[in-house]
Amino acid sequence: MSEEIKCPEEYICLTDEEWWELVEDYEVDTTDYVQQPMGDVEAGLDFIATLLLLDFETILYIGITMTIFATYGLSIYGAFKWIQSRFR
Repeated sequence: MSEEIKCPEEYICLTDEEWWELVEDYEVDTTDYVQQPMGDVEAGLDFIATLLLLDFETILYIGITMTIFATYGLSIYGAFKWIQSRFR
């Protein structure tokens, strides 16, 4: 039971076969379109490399945001602990 997908007029829709035929005709580098699955270690190393190569402004932006979240969370935690100590 397959449904035919209708293509809007403002788009160019290709089947999978037509796409790969187009890629082969124009000798496009297919490594941009086909990626091998990444292993756990490789994904971890990629994540660490991405973090290390962030520019200073991004690191500062993330650091300030995380500091605000941590302060907010710890304040709530401290309030609950203070309330608990008052009712003991």
